[in-house]
Amino acid sequence: MDLQEWLVEELDDAVARLRGQVLELVPAERRSERPGGGNSIAWACFHAARHADLAQSAITGATPVLEAWRDQLPGAVKAGGGIEEAEQSWSDELDPVRVDGYLLAVCGAGQRLVSELEPDELERVPDATAALARGGVDAGAFDWLYRMWGGKPAAFLVRWPIIGHVANHTGEMIATRNRMGLSPF
Repeated sequence: MDLQEWLVEELDDAVARLRGQVLELVPAERRSERPGGGNSIAWACFHAARHADLAQSAITGATPVLEAWRDQLPGAVKAGGGIEEAEQSWSDELDPVRVDGYLLAVCGAGQRLVSELEPDELERVPDATAALARGGVDAGAFDWLYRMWGGKPAAFLVRWPIIGHVANHTGEMIATRNRMGLSPF
């Protein structure tokens, strides 16, 4: 198995788990619930999508997918909205069905990106600072993200925000689903 094939399979697996273990089992009208505290599924979906979207924008230099969803996701584009690990008060305005649409659009773009990336492109260091600024991420409020992504090769952005971060938050969403009493097991 070559590296590109492996990366595509990892992303496909993460998205399949997200769809099959969360989106298909938790009704949209319940995705804003926060049983036991923590983040809602709607927030975790938006948050994971936002990070993956920005990482893809850094690698490609393209406008983030969020731009096409700006009018459908109120509050989401303000100074880096969605980057925060903890759910924000404005997230109550998010429609879980629209968040799903944004998330799946980002995952689809990620799958295309990863399947087309040549292995030597993974070593290139993209301009993450420009991508974060282009995505509306306030450098003062999110200096930690600028430091975390700055100077890193594309491989880091593929491994973490595009694949690992989505998979990690899917695990969080599965735990939330289980606290909601919706485990299929």
